[in-house]
Amino acid sequence: MALATRLQQPSEDKSPTDITLNLSSLQFESALDDDEKELQYLRKRAHALTVTSCAQATYFVSVLHEARQLKNCLKSPQKRSTRILQDQSSRDPLKIGILGCGRLGSQLAHSFITYGNINPKDIKISTRRPETLEYLSTKGVDCFHDNIKLVTTSHIVFLCVLPSQVPTIADEVKADIPQTLFLYSFASSISARKLRQLFGTTSIIRPDYTWDQTNDNEGWDFSINVNSALENKTIVSTTCPLRRQKSVITTNPKLAELMIFVLVNMCTHLKLNKYDVIEMLHIVMFNNTPECRLELNDFIRKSADKDELFPPFDLLKVLESNTAVLKRLNQYEGLYNAFVNKYNHVFEDYLKQKLYNEMYGT
Repeated sequence: MALATRLQQPSEDKSPTDITLNLSSLQFESALDDDEKELQYLRKRAHALTVTSCAQATYFVSVLHEARQLKNCLKSPQKRSTRILQDQSSRDPLKIGILGCGRLGSQLAHSFITYGNINPKDIKISTRRPETLEYLSTKGVDCFHDNIKLVTTSHIVFLCVLPSQVPTIADEVKADIPQTLFLYSFASSISARKLRQLFGTTSIIRPDYTWDQTNDNEGWDFSINVNSALENKTIVSTTCPLRRQKSVITTNPKLAELMIFVLVNMCTHLKLNKYDVIEMLHIVMFNNTPECRLELNDFIRKSADKDELFPPFDLLKVLESNTAVLKRLNQYEGLYNAFVNKYNHVFEDYLKQKLYNEMYGT
């Protein structure tokens, strides 16, 4: 009767009607017994974890890619324009590798392309079944099964495999990992120190996520897909690693600090001196806010040689110590807000472009 009544009601909405909407007998929960319903919070938690992982990784590759495009015109502010960034002849793209392409890996690839301003041709995926990724291959993503090729041709590799598979993969690629590669691991049960031991590199980024029963009461719409979630400004803001408000998933703010040190190390690999690195850092991560800035002595003691390069920073030591950088982020509201605003700005740019395309039919 409920279905018949709903179909008979007139509606001004010309979009297709979802006849299952609000019919309790056809909802996911209707098939669960009472004990299973008590575990529904795990569904929300898993969804929030996937969205958070994709959002943070997308922001990260976006700022790293932006820095590589700006390095040649760092000393010429008038050249920092969209035209310069779109000039294919001057591109120095961030080369991204995804090792393992299950649900998380495929979502990452789509997020990088859609929201991170990454060209699909600059993404490589190594998976045991590359033939299943035709939808990504047709976009231009290079899909294959060769883990050594992946680590030797990428600037950053996202490790999206089961924790049980990590030791075998590490044994395979360890000897071929270049010093300039950053490894971003989603294998949450393996510590950064263990990853360093397995892969033989200190360039490890490992997000630290936590949740508890009180956070399970926080609102989160797990009925929408990841793409829709990343187009929701409120949801995106909850994923920022410096967010102070409670959410279903809490990220250790050390992740934001690690991202800063990775950018510093990457710019040093690109032979930018330490003063130019600090300038680049404020352009791409803090929108060049003049109110408050990180200073050279937040990283190292000042040096009279302005052309001197930063030493390579050990990311594991950064993770395990209290640096001046994180203290400054927490102490100065202007610096904190600038980081958060740039994080949100990455996704807002896509929404503005999408709205423009819809308005003008481009």
